[in-house]
Amino acid sequence: MRATCSFLLVALIGVGGCGGGDDDTTTTPVTLAFTEPAAGATLTRDVLEPGAGWIAAPLAAQLAVTGDVATIELSVGDAALGAADAGGAFDGYLVELGATTITATAKDAAGAPLATATVDVDVVDPALATCRDWLDHYGVVYTVGPANQGVGDPVTVTMPINGMPFRYLGNTSQRSKFFMDCTLARSLVQAAPHWRSRGIVEVQDIGVYNYRCIGSGTPPDCPSGMSQHAYAKAIDLARFVHADGTTYTVETDWVIDPDSEDTCTAPTEDAKDGWLHQVICALKAADVWTIALTPNYNASHRDHFHVDLTAGSDFITKLRGALDVGPDDE
Repeated sequence: MRATCSFLLVALIGVGGCGGGDDDTTTTPVTLAFTEPAAGATLTRDVLEPGAGWIAAPLAAQLAVTGDVATIELSVGDAALGAADAGGAFDGYLVELGATTITATAKDAAGAPLATATVDVDVVDPALATCRDWLDHYGVVYTVGPANQGVGDPVTVTMPINGMPFRYLGNTSQRSKFFMDCTLARSLVQAAPHWRSRGIVEVQDIGVYNYRCIGSGTPPDCPSGMSQHAYAKAIDLARFVHADGTTYTVETDWVIDPDSEDTCTAPTEDAKDGWLHQVICALKAADVWTIALTPNYNASHRDHFHVDLTAGSDFITKLRGALDVGPDDE
């Protein structure tokens, strides 16, 4: 039995009334209150939401309700969580970190609201000591190594990762294994639900690990620094395959924006161009990667998105006006 917290908010709306004589009638008022979770409870994002793959905190809610109610719907802000069962119980997931207000709304058979209740909780991430601890916690299957030059925490991930298959562009079969730094593996787990929520069933890439410099030079003598590919902390994303068979190909579907426009605010030309802009900007805004280079960056990026985990960086908009100026790649 879930405990009742008497200090939680109860919204009370009376339904019905009374009249004189033998026609007097009384309808039980509708009341609604959270008994679980308790106000101020801490919920931990310690699972991958089944099916969707979002890093999420399980939510087990219980509501006390009186009166004639057809449904009880739960939400966070404008996002619907789902409906409680006939006993007022609800099991779901919270995705966003931080202070969160959960709202329950009791409705009649016509969908009109009768009463509301709210409870405030705090959503946090689990304390995990290492990147490999993180992969283990969320059930990512991998082996350690091989110990390739430049890679600080090498892992070989069993694909798909968080349910998302990858294919090297042009290959006939999907990847079964994928070598990378552990931190890049973690970022791909985080990226997968963003793609899945947009109907993507396969990502096609043109590689992760390449021990080389940015632009010219031979490692470790790199005038412009080492490429993040040398650390296996970068991946080049070339094409996305939708469940309906539509493909979104960076090389042919991205329309390069005018020099005066930033990548994430520029008007787009058509549906595919708009989709590519939307998805790379959403992933960058969610801090999945610190750097995202698009075809806007320079000619060497005409056929892919380069995304990486450069420490201390935060970049997606254009750096240069001319597309053919600057290093060949990051």
